[in-house]
Amino acid sequence: MTALVPIDLPNLPELLPWAQRYYLEDQLQLDPAKFLRALSCAVILGRGAAYWIAAGDEKLGYLIALDGWSIEYGGLTVELDELFVSPDARGQGIAGAAISALVQRCAARGVVFVGMETTPDNSRAGALYQRLGFADTKRPVYRKFLRHD
Repeated sequence: MTALVPIDLPNLPELLPWAQRYYLEDQLQLDPAKFLRALSCAVILGRGAAYWIAAGDEKLGYLIALDGWSIEYGGLTVELDELFVSPDARGQGIAGAAISALVQRCAARGVVFVGMETTPDNSRAGALYQRLGFADTKRPVYRKFLRHD
């Protein structure tokens, strides 16, 4: 059975090798210090959490969820910021079980919606999200970075 196991602040550095695998796979640049600083701040401020995706004592991946707020939608929102399942554990329903567990936690907290994004070429992830009841909003995403550290 797949479970989400919270990762407490002192153990966040254990995520780095997993994050490196995720970032490399998605062709993203990982700055380990920036990753740990941002995630630690989110945890300390109560604005987010990191979880191991686990089956018993075996770690199968990780998930990071961050809190937000929406006037348009009426309250607390959660962004599934990072989701990684080890390649050898894929295709077994683990990501879907992890997302479903996160959604249950969010519903219990009064969250109005859970969002996530994926690259346009990741049709496998998009299909999973749709099977789980998530809708493609068809809203383009725009960003302006204010810091580049």
